[in-house]
Amino acid sequence: MKGTLFLILGTPESKRRATLAQAVDPNDTTSHFLLPAELGLNDLNGGHWRWEKKQFTWEKISNDDIEEWFLFLSNEIDLAEQFEALLSLTQENEDLKIGRILTFINSELLKTDSNDLRNWIDACAHFSDVMLFSHRENDNAGMISNLIERFKNKYYPMETHIIGNKKSPPLNRILTPIPLRVSHIFDPKELLEPEDSAENDPYLASQPNGKRIIPIPLPFK
Repeated sequence: MKGTLFLILGTPESKRRATLAQAVDPNDTTSHFLLPAELGLNDLNGGHWRWEKKQFTWEKISNDDIEEWFLFLSNEIDLAEQFEALLSLTQENEDLKIGRILTFINSELLKTDSNDLRNWIDACAHFSDVMLFSHRENDNAGMISNLIERFKNKYYPMETHIIGNKKSPPLNRILTPIPLRVSHIFDPKELLEPEDSAENDPYLASQPNGKRIIPIPLPFK
């Protein structure tokens, strides 16, 4: 496995598949989508991954021309465990590099004012380079603005974009493989400070009893 691996997080009905489909020519065999079982391919060029022994697995792909992978994470599996599996995946495939990590939010869900949703979004923001908001309406616009402002006040370098109904977001810019994320777990180990290692990442670190110091909820399971 080689090339650039984009990681996709998202709430239900957040337009992540439809948006990213616009970034790829349907006849282009150099891009491949890998989705969890709960998501349909919707005519995307790709297949489904399986979760086995806390690792991502999928059927062997014979196409050696693939240069760009879009791996959608599952909302039914612990997010921290998925990121640890991704670390293993990149360590086993030296020619595979993490591109950008994107989180898609269905803005209608912000009106629920759920603690689990808020904590899940905070965890996603920690790992993400870009956060995209779909289904913006008059009654949720202020909530989107407040959320974006909160991350700005925390000095997150993450980009934010609104997915409009008439105009597509600037996908070439969004997919530019320049990291803007707070987490450094995918950075080369030799460049990391001890506090930036995966073992010390606030969302991956564990207590002596094995439980996460900051557990990430599963608000959509």
